[in-house]
Amino acid sequence: MDFGLIQDKAWQSMGKRHSHPDREPGYAYYHGQRVAKIATRLRELVLPAQSGDDDVIVVGSWFHDVGKGIEPHWEYGALICREILQDHCTNEKLKQIVEIVGEHTLRKTKEYPHYVQLVQDADILDHFGSQEIWLNFWHCAYRREALEHSLEFYRESYVEHVAQVRTLLNYPKSVEIFDEKDQFVRTFIERLRREAEGELAID
Repeated sequence: MDFGLIQDKAWQSMGKRHSHPDREPGYAYYHGQRVAKIATRLRELVLPAQSGDDDVIVVGSWFHDVGKGIEPHWEYGALICREILQDHCTNEKLKQIVEIVGEHTLRKTKEYPHYVQLVQDADILDHFGSQEIWLNFWHCAYRREALEHSLEFYRESYVEHVAQVRTLLNYPKSVEIFDEKDQFVRTFIERLRREAEGELAID
């Protein structure tokens, strides 16, 4: 596969598109780029001998949200992805990539091949840690909400949300990474809460 050409196709499809009102234009593209890096790094950690599908993992990650904004985005994304990439991959590779796109949200519903599971986990992992804070702040800014609305989410909804999402991860290493990201968020938000109330970190 010509990665340069295919990456250009991803940019043309998502690079400037505003696919979600709570996220910046181009979010789906940049999210896909990060997911590709996370998924391949995760593969190195949990399946070090199975590098043969890395090209499929990368391209599937790039395009997994190409249908975002047209729901169900995973089903439409699979159709869009097939149309975009049909002349740029072998039939077997295209089938695997479309499988990643079409099933990246259908976690724990059946036994998936490792290249799908890795992207499923990487997709979750990218939404947490510093990115989770960024998404929350963007959400509040878009709605012109005060800092207190962000803190209210972390006080009332975040813990339950994290517990639910954590159960969807496929690999113990993914859970380990997820827990580290979660701890970072909790530490950051506690400091944010204190400073929002006029406290100093040294107190």
